[in-house]
Amino acid sequence: MKSRRFVVDAALLHELGERLIGRPAIALGELVKNSFDADAATCRIEFGKDEIVISDDGTGMAEDDFLRYWMRVGTTHKVDQAVSKKHSRPLTGSKGIGRLSAQFLADEIELETTSANEQRRSVYAKVDWRKAVRGQDLRTVNVRWEVRSNVVAYPGGSKSGTRITLKNLKSEWGVDDIRLLGDEVWMLRSPFRRFRRDTGTGSAQDFDIEIEASEITGGREAFDEKFRVVFSNWKARIRGTLEDGRAKGRASISVEFRKGYPEGSEEAVRFREIVRLPIQQDDSRKSGDRDESLDETDLPVKAKSPSRLKSLVDNAAFEVLVFKAEGRQPGGISVSDLRRYLEKFGNVSVYDAGFRLPYYGSGRGDAAGQDWLLIAADQGRRLNASELLPQHLRTQNKYMQDLPAPGRIFGAVDIDTNHERAVAQKAKARPGEWLQIQPGRDRLHDNQAFDQLRDLVRLSLDFYANRYRVLALKMAEKRRAKEPVSRKYDRAIEVLESHKPEMRAPVFVEIRRELRDARKAAVAEEETGDQRTALLAPLASAGMAALALNHEISRETGFLRGISTRLRRIAAKHNVRELQEIADEFDEANRRLDSLRELFAPLLSDIDKSATDRLRVRAVVDQVVGAMHALMPGVNFDRAGIPMDLRFPIGSLAEWNALLQNVLSNAWNALLDSNKAQVSFSGGRDRRGREWLHVSDSGQGLDVPLSDADKLFEPFERRITISDDKRSIAIGGQGLGLAIVRMIAHRRSATVGFVPPEGGFSTTFEIAWRGAKQ
Repeated sequence: MKSRRFVVDAALLHELGERLIGRPAIALGELVKNSFDADAATCRIEFGKDEIVISDDGTGMAEDDFLRYWMRVGTTHKVDQAVSKKHSRPLTGSKGIGRLSAQFLADEIELETTSANEQRRSVYAKVDWRKAVRGQDLRTVNVRWEVRSNVVAYPGGSKSGTRITLKNLKSEWGVDDIRLLGDEVWMLRSPFRRFRRDTGTGSAQDFDIEIEASEITGGREAFDEKFRVVFSNWKARIRGTLEDGRAKGRASISVEFRKGYPEGSEEAVRFREIVRLPIQQDDSRKSGDRDESLDETDLPVKAKSPSRLKSLVDNAAFEVLVFKAEGRQPGGISVSDLRRYLEKFGNVSVYDAGFRLPYYGSGRGDAAGQDWLLIAADQGRRLNASELLPQHLRTQNKYMQDLPAPGRIFGAVDIDTNHERAVAQKAKARPGEWLQIQPGRDRLHDNQAFDQLRDLVRLSLDFYANRYRVLALKMAEKRRAKEPVSRKYDRAIEVLESHKPEMRAPVFVEIRRELRDARKAAVAEEETGDQRTALLAPLASAGMAALALNHEISRETGFLRGISTRLRRIAAKHNVRELQEIADEFDEANRRLDSLRELFAPLLSDIDKSATDRLRVRAVVDQVVGAMHALMPGVNFDRAGIPMDLRFPIGSLAEWNALLQNVLSNAWNALLDSNKAQVSFSGGRDRRGREWLHVSDSGQGLDVPLSDADKLFEPFERRITISDDKRSIAIGGQGLGLAIVRMIAHRRSATVGFVPPEGGFSTTFEIAWRGAKQ
């Protein structure tokens, strides 16, 4: 059997570039990721006329690496390697498509690279992708390369790195393309300041991308746009300033909360405190944080008092941003990306005259460096109250549970150890009584000055947690004001259950029983309230219709008066007696309509709708009877039994009108099939100060036992039987009248119900209330 190898067409390069990359920004982003994978601290991108230059200060490639990896498209060595060689960064480049990215972007590529292990030699290569024509084997594409001894210019004057020049670009780059490039690589960029390479203090995560695009207006700003969005999305900002601390000993700290944080806050809020250094004199809290790897002879001896009573730090400034990596983030940033970024770069770092000390807030690696502020340690021991805040802020609401974790904050502390040494020596301070950098220049000596700096920064975070809890409780109280009473009892029961071990069993059982009974009563009241709320829609519709009807009646009465006047004029002119009688009938109809308008009068007057006084019962009854008289023809009203000094509870005329109108409407319907039509009012006051008004009628009476009469006050409950020939003159009939009566009475702390009928009557309705003290 014969065999033969597959031959890959050179045109596959173009196809792979189109399908795997798709856009120029993604292609250029792959080249930037290659610089990150090469442990570079800086990747510089220069946009020129028809060319792009990408250079970095990474580890570069020796001749063997160039031949083994760069000359092979689709190599899997990054998958196998997983992390970078020098800084152990997680490798980001994918599928070995750096060469495809270059081919996708330009027709020509020039490569210059110098290995960190062979800095005297560099590899130079050049590819003209236009010669990779369709129909030829990929392996026949010519790559010209050689080893040179010349020095290549890499960022920061580095002696190792890689420089790629793309010429004869295949697409024109604009501000939108650069913005997309920034979106593609923002997570690689370290937020920390760039350091001089000769300090040797850079962190493994320090990676910056420099853009030079002078011919593209707004290019630099567009590239930084998403990066800026990330750090403008803080929810709270903590700031602190210490100036002339050795002389004054006072520092200022502030916490600013944005609108909507905590959830529900309606405006931005800022708090400020002045604190005095040293914040505490007890060093026991920090004893577990000493770096055991250091030789104790290298550490300045911690001075004894009286240094503990004065500030050993002169100048310091810090800012800490608090993020909330939940919910929708602005700028199209995913929550998962933000969390990963803060996990990588979060915490609070220390800068000495602009140089970051990577030991503090390193994000990865040394655990002590991650937790130099003891945040995780205090969260682990479930601290409830701060050990640093002044006494007036030490509330009992477990506010320290809101202390932000290192993965939710990003901050910087600025100091200058040279300034601290100069000021301390001028003040004749003893050795070690100032902020002092260690010989390795990666950390500060663990002395009392450092303790004071740490306490100041940590106090600001405790202050944030304290104020956050206060604001959150205020928002919770606002929400609780709107929640059902039964929910409040549920919460009270939960709190009681949580304190069960601290209470005597009989006391616990009794309190829990009372709370549960109160909750049952609250649930019953809420159900009643829901029924009342269900009445609001039809009542509102009826009210609007009533106001419209009042307006229409007013128009109609004016029209009737005009007709009556004309009829009288014609009757007088022509001496027609019948027309005079018709005019009289029009006037009588007009008077009846005016009486009906009185039903709505209390709804139209702002004075009548205000509840500022106790109204006289007799005056209100007189007004209601006068208004209802037209709707209840033939009924005899007796109001003599109402004491002239009897007053309703505080309430508006509109309320008492509505209540009595509904009572009289019910009485009218009960009187329709009765031979005697009489309504009597009586009132009084008993020895206990209870006052009451009775409304009795001679109608058909209740069709339920008096003990079950409360059912009649339920919405849509109709029990009165009306003969067919009288239904057209009945009032209401929807079963809402007594429900409305109870709703109004309840609002004014009055009770309503049916009582044994007074003598000579079939039904007596009572409204009762607690009278004023005599």
